[in-house]
Amino acid sequence: MNRFNKKAERIGEELDTYISNNSYVSDIILDVIDLWFVATEALKCSNRPRYIAKANLKNPYEYNVMTLIYETPLSEGEFIEIPEDELPTYIGKALLKVLEPQNAPVKIRKQFDRERFVSDVRDFFVNVKGCKL
Repeated sequence: MNRFNKKAERIGEELDTYISNNSYVSDIILDVIDLWFVATEALKCSNRPRYIAKANLKNPYEYNVMTLIYETPLSEGEFIEIPEDELPTYIGKALLKVLEPQNAPVKIRKQFDRERFVSDVRDFFVNVKGCKL
């Protein structure tokens, strides 16, 4: 499980850095897009993305941190068998399998530019990591 977490988290952090300067919403505040990699043998993934508001630490009645969470199932058994140089491709395919068919949560669906977000994620794996998706 240790290798699984570290490798997936590192690729997730690189992707987060890549998309962090882009805005995918209008008219609302979306501070964080979280892409969670879940070992399917240990936990069950949520089938839909979640959009949550977190309270402001200074004023708990004011919500100013919004997070969109996508859970991506990864089979730990398969993940362990994959050679190091093929891990980004495996993760990219698994992530796009989750992102492409899903709409954003109802609260932000009209404001969220899902097509551009998915395109940027695909661009990261193809152009930055050199994957063949």
